[in-house]
Amino acid sequence: MWKVFLVLIVVVGFTTFYFTSIAYKQPGKSAQERTFFDNNQHLHVMGIVLGESTVRDAEIAFRSRADAAVFLYPKPTKKGQEAQYTGKLEAYFPSIADHSKVLLTLEIDDMELEAVRKRSSRPRIYPNSVVRMNLSSDDILAVQHMVIRELSLIPSVQLDESMITAQFGKAETVSETDTNTTIYTFPRIGLVATIHKNDKDKLTFNNP
Repeated sequence: MWKVFLVLIVVVGFTTFYFTSIAYKQPGKSAQERTFFDNNQHLHVMGIVLGESTVRDAEIAFRSRADAAVFLYPKPTKKGQEAQYTGKLEAYFPSIADHSKVLLTLEIDDMELEAVRKRSSRPRIYPNSVVRMNLSSDDILAVQHMVIRELSLIPSVQLDESMITAQFGKAETVSETDTNTTIYTFPRIGLVATIHKNDKDKLTFNNP
């Protein structure tokens, strides 16, 4: 009985990832053909055009509301050095389609980002040292019209190499950053797939 249950889990998991990777795309084409660069070298993925589409466009495509905030990510530092951070303005969709998650990094220059940060609420520090700062009411409205620079998909199921290859073809390069993390790169469709044994997997799409 347990073998039947295990098979059902695998089938449901693959179907879930398959649905996520084909959602919001034109029918009758492979995942590689649906994820492509146009003549302006802007990547089309999940109904979004990186470098053109706005947060509001993504909300319409995903039929969901985004939660935007300023995030400060810690940089590697030597012992005794003062903590340093990389700031990003991000819009987050906690659940789309099959309960996968989407994270959008928005286009904003350093000066404007600093102004947004100063207008934000008091920082909230997560256990992994990432800092979140909620936006002011005016900036929440402004984010709707901001352009998307990067899209990251966090599937609701654990991925493996065979599932990625089935959807996107053979990776151009495969590397291991440690014993638990493998990175697959697909330059022709602007994809970097990061597979973690002990953490959430991530598919990150970028323009060149």
